[in-house]
Amino acid sequence: MTVTQQQLGERVRVARERFHLSQQELSEFTDLSVDDIAAIEGGERPIGAREMGRLAYAVGRKTWEFTEDRFVDDGALSALFRAGPTRIDKRQLSCSLQEGIAYALQFALLEQQVGAERRRLLRDAVDLPEPGDVGEAIEQGEAVAAAERIRLNVGDQRLERLPHLFETEGVGSVAVELPEHVCGMTLFDARFGAFILFNAQHARTRRRFALAHEYGHVLMDRHRLASLSTMGSVDDLVEVRANAFAAALLMPASGVRDTLDMDRTGARIEGSGKPVGMLDIAAVAQAFDVSRRSALRRARQLGLVGDPEYQTLLAAELRGDGAPYSTMLGLFNAPDGDSRRECRGRMVGLALEAFRLNQISRRKLIGIAGAIGVDGETVERIVDVLALE
Repeated sequence: MTVTQQQLGERVRVARERFHLSQQELSEFTDLSVDDIAAIEGGERPIGAREMGRLAYAVGRKTWEFTEDRFVDDGALSALFRAGPTRIDKRQLSCSLQEGIAYALQFALLEQQVGAERRRLLRDAVDLPEPGDVGEAIEQGEAVAAAERIRLNVGDQRLERLPHLFETEGVGSVAVELPEHVCGMTLFDARFGAFILFNAQHARTRRRFALAHEYGHVLMDRHRLASLSTMGSVDDLVEVRANAFAAALLMPASGVRDTLDMDRTGARIEGSGKPVGMLDIAAVAQAFDVSRRSALRRARQLGLVGDPEYQTLLAAELRGDGAPYSTMLGLFNAPDGDSRRECRGRMVGLALEAFRLNQISRRKLIGIAGAIGVDGETVERIVDVLALE
């Protein structure tokens, strides 16, 4: 089949509308005038090869798609924008999609060239009813996450290298620059399968949570064709469910209890009666490579921290009191093979304990820390926070 100039223009129009671009916006992305765009879409003007390449990239397509016998009118991008991004977000989201889709298409092409079968590894979607309320959404997300950990045979261990792990499950991913409040997006496309775009500007722990969150959408919401996840979307039960999935996937219930030395009732195993404190939350965060705030929310979700304690700990975290605990734990628990850092952590730990027992002064503690390369201000901060307990 030979595609006529009229048909080619119509395909450009459809692709532009599916990408939620106006003719003006497409003009800005391609350096073609609005009149040129209108003429192309109306079939009144031919398209040069270089112009076709710019147009295709701007709407997340490959050039050959426009001349195929059958042009795919995919609704995935329409579904992606159902969250109603503001006008300020729209250009950045469009740029991010252009970059992400181009990457996904190239990735899929390379897989095809080397005989990789990633898309065939994608497991069947989980068939779930729409959650009726927040409690049901959380219950569904946690149940699917628990089943997924069993299927992955990972026990209670921390999940490492999430992009690689999810790729072995048939899901590709790439970091792109998204608006600050957008955590991630998931696309389901016949050309490249399931693909996650996550925010390159966010902190590492937030990126990990976003990846797990979007993987939840892959398993539970594939029928929606696409997802766009933003911070603070507490009224969307599908997003609540994906958040619960991510928390349970990254922080298994039994693993969190073990880290806190608690039994299933939420009581300390050794009966100390000591409530969960910021040091405990920092330990959970480090054990599962999540943020302290995520660890705190998970502890409350599991009933290990009551609402009053949660509010107290959250206030402490907002004041910045949690960071010194993570710093201290990082000194104790060095990465595998980092023996110098491990020894340094032991030294600081001994010095902190001696200070707590009034065996050395604060000045001496800071001097010891400084002698082995630990920043004095960091130690001061740790001491200040510890003194509050």
